[in-house]
Amino acid sequence: MVKPNVNVILRLFQIMGSAPAPGAIFRALAENPGRTERERDRLSIVRAGCRARGRARLRPGRACSPVPVFFVKRVFILFAVIVALLGALPAQGAEDVFAPGRKAYSAGQFTNAARFFQGELKRAPSAEAWHNFGDAAWQAGHPGEAVLAWQRALWINPYQTNAAASLRFVNGLGQFSELSLAWTEKYSTWLPANLWAGLAAVSLWLAVALVLLPGIFRWRKSVWPQLLAAVAVGTFVLTLPALAGIHGRTKLAVIREANEPLRQTPTQTAQVRSRFAAGEMVRCQSVRGKYYFVRTANEETGWVAQDQLWFMAGDELPPWPAVAAPPESAKTY
Repeated sequence: MVKPNVNVILRLFQIMGSAPAPGAIFRALAENPGRTERERDRLSIVRAGCRARGRARLRPGRACSPVPVFFVKRVFILFAVIVALLGALPAQGAEDVFAPGRKAYSAGQFTNAARFFQGELKRAPSAEAWHNFGDAAWQAGHPGEAVLAWQRALWINPYQTNAAASLRFVNGLGQFSELSLAWTEKYSTWLPANLWAGLAAVSLWLAVALVLLPGIFRWRKSVWPQLLAAVAVGTFVLTLPALAGIHGRTKLAVIREANEPLRQTPTQTAQVRSRFAAGEMVRCQSVRGKYYFVRTANEETGWVAQDQLWFMAGDELPPWPAVAAPPESAKTY
């Protein structure tokens, strides 16, 4: 076996400056059993120099390894596939579950249809189930429950076009003014609330990993980790306004019943400033006892009883009466 000359290797290092030697040379040096004590000392100096520069990590039988960019790409692809599969799961079998409710809706039995859809919401809440329940509740003469259902359908899936069209129809009736949203709240409606939170968490931890792991594992410096870390940080920054908007939207609530008073003080005998229509949206700002201090779409402020509000971001199912009131208005298609 030809023994490598350590002096030649060190000379090559002086010529190349900080450039690392090929991995094959390091393996030959590590696996050669015939090294002298002086050569071992020189090789130790070479190893220490490589570690100090952060260019390579020398171990017996292992070459200098670059940053595994392909691994990061595969992680991104795997994450995208998992998100797509999870998004498709709720749709499986939905047609069979909704079929009885749709049949009752088509036959004009709106109360029974709403009861079917409410049972589906108890089993597996989804945007489609909330939208169907809202349509049935509106036709059965319960506008408060209908507006709540459509709002929650959009909370789960902002691209639920049927629920958005139903809300536009109700706002077009002129029964109440549409509540205005801040720009952060409008920005947060671009994606589902849970997806914003997941995107923020993934981007933050990805940025931390790309900054810390190359130094911990002594990966060779490359532009790809820095570029991916910059993209992750930028993505995290873009999620911050959306998270603020989601926090603001959690304070939005729906009035349950018509003629609910807006009181001047949080007492039962307080002066009534105005009365709400069923399904009107308000923004809760504080709570005192059994009353919320709210702001309406017309910028009026006052107190409303807690049991007369449904929060848009809640999971409480509206109670459904055994016998529905006759509908006062019917939605046309």
